[in-house]
Amino acid sequence: MITMSLRTAALGLLLAGAAPVLAQTAPPPPPHGMMAGKADGHHGKRMFSTLSEAGRQTMREAMRSGSDKRAEREQVRAARDRMLAALDADKLDMAALRKAMDDERAASNASHESRKAAMLAAFSKLSTADRKAFVAEARSMRDRMADRVGKWRERRGSGGPGTPPPGMDD
Repeated sequence: MITMSLRTAALGLLLAGAAPVLAQTAPPPPPHGMMAGKADGHHGKRMFSTLSEAGRQTMREAMRSGSDKRAEREQVRAARDRMLAALDADKLDMAALRKAMDDERAASNASHESRKAAMLAAFSKLSTADRKAFVAEARSMRDRMADRVGKWRERRGSGGPGTPPPGMDD
């Protein structure tokens, strides 16, 4: 009986420790004012619409450059699948689980570093005016998103901590 309780407690601790890794979601899409799209889509906004043409081109190139994003996502997904397989097994293989978790983190970090390097290089090429325009767009997008989430919470009659964002409550 005590052995069963210890096993249950140990499994609970393991799952609680793995939950943040397993619960990671894909990064959110780029904000409205910064999304690629036609002028008739996305509420008539062009990508980086307040930047100069040279600034827009620099940012577009940065977003397209770097490593193969599809391959990076596949590496992360494969590592997460291995984590779930290890957890689903009748006998928990801690070494396999640890390796899958390490692989997932390494793939995520590599993808992040690639995007970060491309963005840093692009920011270094922008004029002061373009950097300020980028910041203004980013702040505007952040404020629009906060407003949308606030309105959603009002409609739901909620708004406290832990309330899922729109689309995440299903």
